[in-house]
Amino acid sequence: MELNDKLYPKICDWRNLVFAWKKARKGKIRKRYVKRFEINLRENLLRLKEELDNKTYKSKPLKIFILRDPKTRKISKSAFRDRIVHHALIDVIGDIFEKSFIYDSHANQIGKGTLKAIERFDEFKRKASKNNSKKCYVLKADIKHYFEEINHDILIEILSKKIKDKNVLNLIKIILTNQAIGGIKIKGMPLGNLTSQFFANVYLNELDQFIKHKLRAKYYIRYVDDFVILHYHKNQLKSWKEEIDKFLKEKLGLELHPDKSHILKLEKGIKFLGFRIFNHHKLLRKSNIKNFERKLSQLKIMHDEGLLNREEVVEKLEGWLAYASNGNTYKYKKHIIRNFNQLFPLDKNIPVTNNKKHFNFLRKLDESSLEFSVQKTLFMFSKRMKIKEIASERNVKESTIWKHLINLIEHKQILVSQVVSPKKIKIIVGKIKHKNDKLKSIKSRLKNSDISYDEIACVLASIKIKNKKVS
Repeated sequence: MELNDKLYPKICDWRNLVFAWKKARKGKIRKRYVKRFEINLRENLLRLKEELDNKTYKSKPLKIFILRDPKTRKISKSAFRDRIVHHALIDVIGDIFEKSFIYDSHANQIGKGTLKAIERFDEFKRKASKNNSKKCYVLKADIKHYFEEINHDILIEILSKKIKDKNVLNLIKIILTNQAIGGIKIKGMPLGNLTSQFFANVYLNELDQFIKHKLRAKYYIRYVDDFVILHYHKNQLKSWKEEIDKFLKEKLGLELHPDKSHILKLEKGIKFLGFRIFNHHKLLRKSNIKNFERKLSQLKIMHDEGLLNREEVVEKLEGWLAYASNGNTYKYKKHIIRNFNQLFPLDKNIPVTNNKKHFNFLRKLDESSLEFSVQKTLFMFSKRMKIKEIASERNVKESTIWKHLINLIEHKQILVSQVVSPKKIKIIVGKIKHKNDKLKSIKSRLKNSDISYDEIACVLASIKIKNKKVS
């Protein structure tokens, strides 16, 4: 446990404030408010340190705006100087609380996130259903108006169990009451603050501990105020739901959302973190797809107005493709890439100033259509493992690995000479009359039992990409 007189000085420490400033500006160095602060950086940081040292620091009023994405949310933005204080605070007290968080709290933590939570769901559904030998039920729950209903007094009480430094607690109160109207203390925390995200986890860690240690629920995952519990007995989940609702009301001043908290059969599909998860597959939610396609339309407008170039658009597209790859979305990803090429055609009249960067950009666009399984094969192949070894290691057929290698040749990820010997390539090329020749026809012309269909397919793939054009 930290000593009372050691926490607050650490927050005010000059090195901590400089480190906090660097974190607060990350990804925002072009913002005007950052540039304004940095015109007199040293003076501004010294003034902030002086206010903290003298305990005269006050938060500036929040800037509030409405975000429709697609759900309407009120987002509150703190002044840049206040964000530095937020980082300085969390850098000091974060570890004290985070080491007590359960493993399956997945929001706003390094190494966690939505995709890790979905992976964990996949693991739990196999265990809860005994490898699909039993029916599996899921308590899918949401806390009603979570951020709006967090009670400041309860939060301070939770924090004070581990923080004994009154100056730190007073600083937290200043941050919490920044949204007070006319000096009147109100409930809730603003969406958008780093401190809000952190305190939200601290607050619901009480629920996590209750579910894991009192109810002893094995298969529990939480992401902010959205959580699931998996079990093969529906009645057990009904009982837990009642106990959880009671705990929330009595201990945290919260309640389960009556319209968003249900016990469902896994086979019917569970909506969780942007996916509909079934026993054997996952699909993107329709609302998520519509949301992305709306964003793509917005990117098109910005591109046409010259606010974004094609490369910046593809960087945003890659993030979505990486996310979508966690579901069974192969056809949809191909549809998105086809749409991208139609909406953002490559203008060959625009001179390329950086050939290497331009080539990498086009290569990345092609790579984004590759399945994760193919990328795994590429990784193992690059370590000079043989096809038979890769198939054995991955527990798949050799024919599957050959298909992956053909795909990689088509996407210019490997050279055909890395897969097929130069001698065989020369023989195969001599028997290919057209790039659209059938494998069977080429094989019959070869009359060579040492050359396989897979080797022919690799050479044919290399010939096809020579005339491939980027649309």
